[in-house]
Amino acid sequence: MALCMAFVGLAQAQLSQGQTYSTKIVTGNRPGAGDWGLYFGPSYSEIIDLVETMGSQTEKAFGLPLINLKYYAGDRAEIRMGIQYNGHNSKTDGTYTQEYGEDYGNRELYSNYHYGSRRFRVSPGFAYHFSPKNVLDVYVGATLPIGVDAMNQVDESNYYQEIFNPETEEYSLKQYEMKDNQKYSSFVMGVGAFIGLQAFVADLPLSLGFEYGLTGMMRTNDKVFHEVTDYEGEIQAYYTSGLDEFQYDELSNKSRYMGSDIRFTITYYFNNK
Repeated sequence: MALCMAFVGLAQAQLSQGQTYSTKIVTGNRPGAGDWGLYFGPSYSEIIDLVETMGSQTEKAFGLPLINLKYYAGDRAEIRMGIQYNGHNSKTDGTYTQEYGEDYGNRELYSNYHYGSRRFRVSPGFAYHFSPKNVLDVYVGATLPIGVDAMNQVDESNYYQEIFNPETEEYSLKQYEMKDNQKYSSFVMGVGAFIGLQAFVADLPLSLGFEYGLTGMMRTNDKVFHEVTDYEGEIQAYYTSGLDEFQYDELSNKSRYMGSDIRFTITYYFNNK
């Protein structure tokens, strides 16, 4: 809404292609060959993620929606270059008291969990607009997204266990601590197709609409690195994949997946005339 209000003051710099008259329905200025557009496209899943974590003390979603710089090579042909960055953080630090009998009393236990994910995409693409004469602009297109997915997760906890010392023939309570540090970083690339619908706002250089897209992606390094400190203080390092529960010293793994989403779009058009 703040963006829309800012653009109202720029109405005098709007495109000159679409002249409106009092005897016609005002449908806005359509871009043509040589014009540019700045596109903001938050998706449905991104909006839900932001809403669900809003006000939470333990989870936070953040990032930029898909932003496209669009150039109209013709009245119907559009070239676009998109960029996107977002992530999710979770953090839970807690302590509690547990009783270990009259001989040992109460002990404080802790459980800490930290999780962070990042996603970065660059998406060159192309779109074809069917007709510049319709009130609503319908178009189809394709993109080639490439980027990086990253994740870091840390689990820490402690516990107490009664042990027997054969030399002193006495029992005692010993504290054990465990830590599991997981890291993930993968290069991703894919191809996507989309169909969109947009309406131009009055006689302003703005359009509002939505896009539905289907994307297939491939991860080239789909493995999680674990660095585990066990209860004896020894460090173990290994890899895991989402295909099984085995622990690997070395691992090479690729994966493919498909997904779909709906984006709500707002585009501001301009030219260099």
